[in-house]
Amino acid sequence: MKYRRGEIWWVNLDPTVGKEAKKIRACLIIQNDIGNEESDLTTIVPFLSPKKYPFVVNVKPSTVNQLDQERGLHFNQIRSIDSSRLKSKLGVLEADYFIQIKRALDIQLGFY
Repeated sequence: MKYRRGEIWWVNLDPTVGKEAKKIRACLIIQNDIGNEESDLTTIVPFLSPKKYPFVVNVKPSTVNQLDQERGLHFNQIRSIDSSRLKSKLGVLEADYFIQIKRALDIQLGFY
C-alpha cells in the first residue's frame, strides 16, 4: 500500500484507551515520505470537530480533500500507527493548510 504525506485516509483507530480518538476516522498522514516508504508505521492526525484551539487546524470541505463538512485536525492526538490500520484513501489536503499545520505542531510540541 502506498501512502504519502498530505493524504487523507480512513483509519481504524480502535482499540483505544481513555480519551484517544476512536473508531474509523478520516486522518491526515503527516510522516515524511521516506519514512512512509521505509517503515510499516506512519504518523497521523485525526480529523475531529472543528475547534478554536491553537493546536487545531480547521479544514473546510472541498472536492480535493473530500471531507463531508468542516473538520478539525487535532494535533494533541498525533499518533504513529501500523499501516494495516489504513483502510482507503479519501483525498489530499490542500497545500494552503501546511503553514497552519507547522504552527500547530510547533505549539503542541513546544517548539515555538
